[in-house]
Amino acid sequence: MGTMFTDLTYQELQSMLSKRENVKIIDVRTAKSFDRGHIKGAINIPYPLWSKIPRVSREEAVVIICYVGTVSPRASERLAESHAKVYNFKGGMAQWQGDIETEIIGSKWSAERINNLVLGLLLLLSLPISFISPWWGIGFSSSIALGVTLFGVLNYISLAICHMS
Repeated sequence: MGTMFTDLTYQELQSMLSKRENVKIIDVRTAKSFDRGHIKGAINIPYPLWSKIPRVSREEAVVIICYVGTVSPRASERLAESHAKVYNFKGGMAQWQGDIETEIIGSKWSAERINNLVLGLLLLLSLPISFISPWWGIGFSSSIALGVTLFGVLNYISLAICHMS
């Protein structure tokens, strides 16, 4: 038996928002997609980066939205394990008919971009270390490779900072 969440249509979500109900909208798309357009007031927590359930009030209604409605049901089911009022927006952003907010692309760095930058800098650092001591260089770059592989298998980005607001 799965956990329960409720599917919402565009009209139902608009009704909740117009009544100014206490609703938090979590957009589970990538940071880049979120920046290109999202529902006003939504926060971006990409679903693949959920190492644990997002911190939201248990009394607050939470609406989960994705691209076209394929990822948000999984995220909604996971959140419904610990929250009573979880809603899945049917059809995702493809069904959203209201206004959207956009961010200036490049105004903030996505978790993937931060992760790639830090890993690249660490690998570049291993080059001068290998000239000083080849064994230290091999050990340093091998430990980075092992860590990246482990975090990839565990679906966890340890070097990235994901914001909640």
